[in-house]
Amino acid sequence: MLANVYREYKINIILLSNLGLWPYQSKFVRDLLVVFWLLIHLSYVSFEIRTLIYESDNDQILFECLYEFIISMAFLTKLLNQVVFRNKFQHLYKTIENHWNVFSSDTEVRVLKHYSALGKQFTIYYTIVVYSMMTLFVTIPSLGPILFDVIMPLNESRKRNIAVYVYYGKNQYKYFWPIFFYSSFMVVVGVSIMIAVDTLHIMCYFACKISQKSYYSKQVENIVSIVRANKTSKNRDYKLYGEGIIYQKYIQCLKKHQLAVEFVNMLDDAHKVVGFSFTIIIGGCFSILGIRIVYVLDQVQELIRYLFIIVGAMLQLLILCYSGQKLMDESQNIFHRAYAAEWYKFSPRLKSLLIITLYRSIIPCRLTAGNIFPLSMTVFAAVVRGGMSYFMAFSSMQE
Repeated sequence: MLANVYREYKINIILLSNLGLWPYQSKFVRDLLVVFWLLIHLSYVSFEIRTLIYESDNDQILFECLYEFIISMAFLTKLLNQVVFRNKFQHLYKTIENHWNVFSSDTEVRVLKHYSALGKQFTIYYTIVVYSMMTLFVTIPSLGPILFDVIMPLNESRKRNIAVYVYYGKNQYKYFWPIFFYSSFMVVVGVSIMIAVDTLHIMCYFACKISQKSYYSKQVENIVSIVRANKTSKNRDYKLYGEGIIYQKYIQCLKKHQLAVEFVNMLDDAHKVVGFSFTIIIGGCFSILGIRIVYVLDQVQELIRYLFIIVGAMLQLLILCYSGQKLMDESQNIFHRAYAAEWYKFSPRLKSLLIITLYRSIIPCRLTAGNIFPLSMTVFAAVVRGGMSYFMAFSSMQE
């Protein structure tokens, strides 16, 4: 069962299994891992809420705690979305496995392997980049001063900071190492959730591209070439035989296109909550970070730390919006390719099939944010522009 998925998406399965998000692992282990990570994450959220209440009079610390709380909510949203819609994701994996059974010709198998290889490369590079950024984010404010004390010692030790500020009711300097390890562990948990879910989304996106672009468009072009050969032939029997072949090929083409449309709809249904919530969450995070950066413009170490946060948030939103934009573009390309297929040379019954294709593809497939608006690069630009406008406005007020 799912032999092709296990072979081609092994890294994604490992990332999901570590969090209990792979629906085909042992039910006991899966539920145990989900409960464990959920309780760990909620324990940290409780400290963040306590910090918001305790530091409500300090504007700088309040904005610091707000963006941290928003990011924690983003990680929690991704985790809960995978748990709540586990059956939908399970159906997605079965559909991906079915693609390997349906798209079985040599050309189609090469396309499948090409895009699965691209998905594997993205997973590896994305994991390395995000974990590297996380390591720098955690260690620069905490271990950086210790390193400089060894290399360039001063009369007194440099101040050590925790990468994420949370009030624990204890002296941060006295209990530095326990607090450091706990907060770092929580950052690792959140980033692991982000990597597992984001790479899963890209895996499903490449599965959409396989059937949207790589198969359907080429099939239309092949059918057109057969029509041309059929028209130039003087053999009446060959024409009738060729017409039957063309008609059957186009029916298969329509069936596989329908599989692609259904898969996009399933992917949208499984991610629409994340799409909507992340657009709001990351928009709020950018706005608060823009305000918070104003207070630390003269602190290079803090600016670097916030740069890592901004890049990480932009990567997550970019994955959602870019994949949504590309799916819309590929879906529209199907319409243009079908329209440019010299349909006036087709037989009447083949024209009727082409009309079905044109009618269906005139409304592009898309990923949406809660069925409210489509995820696209326009949305990504609007969110980034909104964060920049808050930063510029608050910066001018400070001056």
